[in-house]
Amino acid sequence: MSLLEVAGVSRSFGGNRAVDDVSFDMGVNTLAIVGPNGAGKTTLLNLIAGVLHPQKGSIHFGGRNVTHLAPWRIARLGMVKTYQVVRPFRTLTVEENLALFAKLRKHVRIEPILATTGLTEVRRHYAGALPFGLQKRLELAKGLAADPDLLLLDEPIGGLSREEAEGLLASLAALKSSGVRMIVVEHRLSEILPIVDRVVALDRGRLIFDGTREEFFRDPAVRTAYLGRSDAAG
Repeated sequence: MSLLEVAGVSRSFGGNRAVDDVSFDMGVNTLAIVGPNGAGKTTLLNLIAGVLHPQKGSIHFGGRNVTHLAPWRIARLGMVKTYQVVRPFRTLTVEENLALFAKLRKHVRIEPILATTGLTEVRRHYAGALPFGLQKRLELAKGLAADPDLLLLDEPIGGLSREEAEGLLASLAALKSSGVRMIVVEHRLSEILPIVDRVVALDRGRLIFDGTREEFFRDPAVRTAYLGRSDAAG
């Protein structure tokens, strides 16, 4: 049984079908959800995390139906989402932020999390005073503090400089090596794909690809979605 199973999930907003009959299962330790702008990536991640609920289909996590559970209930079961737009408790210190999230499932040691995410030196700084790059690291650290069985990352390197992104990606690679399972939504493909095992691609809400990194770049539907029909045919 796969850790996560998404079956025929759909979600519309008005007349716009943001996610259209999408099915896949986890099957690997690290999965990327990618696609052009407006493809439905973040909507799909929010459906998985319980931030939104599908109008059709089902989501099972660890063998349990979580389709209509609230996000905090899903997080207590072990599936935790981070956010593209950082959401720290700004008037708390870094370590106080982590201590709160560590109570979500059970108490964990925050020192290794601070070290892995490069936040040890700023552990007593107020979160709201951190530069953006460190706030992105704190978003990752908050997710880890909840001791997840599956970590959902929404554009973890979005808005970062190349140097900042390389540092955070190194943290993600270390987490992968330690056995942390992740689903990553990201549009910076060349930077994120080297650390994932499998790729799921969306276009206009529909699943157009599910396979390996190597197969992804050779797939005609992927080339059409990213390059346009005339370029993809060449």
